[in-house]
Amino acid sequence: MANAKTTSETSEVPGVDEVIETGFRVSEDVVKCNTDATRKGFETMVTMGRDAFDTAERAGGDDTVLGQINDIRRANFEAMVEAGATFMKGVEGFNGCVLEIARRRVAEGAETRKALAGAKSFGEAVEIQQGYVRKTLDHAIQDSMDMTNAWLRIATECGQPLGQRFTDAWSRAVRQTA
Repeated sequence: MANAKTTSETSEVPGVDEVIETGFRVSEDVVKCNTDATRKGFETMVTMGRDAFDTAERAGGDDTVLGQINDIRRANFEAMVEAGATFMKGVEGFNGCVLEIARRRVAEGAETRKALAGAKSFGEAVEIQQGYVRKTLDHAIQDSMDMTNAWLRIATECGQPLGQRFTDAWSRAVRQTA
């Protein structure tokens, strides 16, 4: 016959706030880990690309045309590297914003839950719930606009090095044909 465990032997069930906080810590760790892995992969790709250009340049010898082609390719590659680095930085900031929005929403939900538990009447509970829904909708609209603006800013900043490279190449082509 099995002995029943006493209350001191059983594990305590964590509170809602503790579970939520643990979830956020895990989410932040996952985002950080994925960001670090992506950054390392990006840095490896950049290093390999630069090494390939250096090898091609050394193998090309004294040929001026090949050197010019390699210079163009290198400039294109560097523009892509700059755009990628800008993108990585933007995504890191965006992830932080998303986690902050989630944290704020959970905190608002917890406040509302506590307020509902302390409601003295059904009417007061309905009023608290309506206020929560109104505030949540307002924040959802504002947060979605903020996230859209953040993505547009990231896209614009990432496109600048590539746009500048295109402008430089176009100007060079026009000068050579004139």
